[in-house]
Parts: sequence; structure tokens; C-alpha cells
Amino acid sequence: MAYKDFKFTDILKEFGIRQTTAKLFKTNLKNITPSEHLLRSLEMAKEFPLTTEKAISEALVFPILQEIKLNNRKTIELFSGERMVADKSKGLTGECDFLFAKAPGSKELIAPIISITEAKRGDIDNPNSLAQAAAQLVGARFFNRKNEVEIDPIYGACTSGHEWVFLKLEEKTITIDKNRYSILQLNGLLGVLQYIIDLNTQKQIEPNFAAN
Repeated sequence: MAYKDFKFTDILKEFGIRQTTAKLFKTNLKNITPSEHLLRSLEMAKEFPLTTEKAISEALVFPILQEIKLNNRKTIELFSGERMVADKSKGLTGECDFLFAKAPGSKELIAPIISITEAKRGDIDNPNSLAQAAAQLVGARFFNRKNEVEIDPIYGACTSGHEWVFLKLEEKTITIDKNRYSILQLNGLLGVLQYIIDLNTQKQIEPNFAAN
């Protein structure tokens, strides 16, 4: 089993983590004004037939994540297509579409804080898409703890390129956001991503050694 093979029933059975839905973010989050470069990139994307996940990823998803990375270059790194091996025995392994991590300038995956999953067949409400996103959050937690780093909560997103839905893993619950974020309201989407970055980069990475 790999991240893409998980169902929510598997996550509950294997890890005792249940799912629920709620509004994850306050309505008064600060909006982020997109750069002219990002606006031009997304406008240019309209000229191309975005008929595959690869095309959507390159034209719509990556430019948005790149903007967040460049706005936070001193605190995070963006990884694309990185294989996150958390625990093979539990099936927590596989390629992740995108990961933000607390590892500025690093070429090695360290302390993932947000995972972004591209929706299967472009459907962010597809249970398999959301389950894969949820499994990657569980994997990120295992990966961090294996490396003696504690980050809680851990956030993720599932995106069709045009719409985004966010998830949060905290303790034994994965919460799926009731709200959807569209690239047509780009400043709100950027505001949510920046909020998550700020929430998880206020403290330096410190090993979490268990007391003897």
C-alpha cells in the first residue's frame, strides 16, 4: 500500500484517526495580493489546453506555490514530486505532488508542514483524492517524529488546479474544511496558504527528545 491506495476506512483502522468536516479558518484572515508575475502566469495558462494533471500542475498549481515559496524564502522550501518514506511497514510511503517544509535552502526533505495533492480526475470531492491527501498528512507526522521533530497540527490541501480544499491533522482527527478556495479569488487562497506557513514557522525546528 502507498499513500494513493489509502481509503479513510484504512486510516481509521490502521491509525485510529477519524475524519470530520468543519470550517478550518477564520473569515478575517489577511488576504495576500498576488504579484503581477503570478497573475500573468495564470492568465497565460488560459491559452493552453489543460487536459492532463501534469498540464494543470505546471500551469496552475506550481505558480501559486512558487509565489508562496518566494514570499517565504528564508523559512520554507518547496519540494515537487518528492518521495516521502515515513513508515513502509504501515504503507506510509510514496511520491507527493508538492510539499512545503521547514528547510529553507535544503535539497533534502526536512520537517514537512503542508502537503498538496492533485485531485484524481480533477475532482477535489472524490473520496479517493481526499483520502490520499489525508494519508500524506499521517505520513508527514510519522516522518517528522522519525526525525525527532514535532509539528502539530499538520495541514494539507487537495486541488483540481481551479479549486482547493484544505485538511488539518491534529491529534487523532483529520478535519476537512467545509470551504472551497478558488483561483478566481486568488488573494483569499494565498492568504490561507500564508496563514499556515506563519503558524508553523514561528518557532525554530527543535528535536523533540522524549524524557528518560
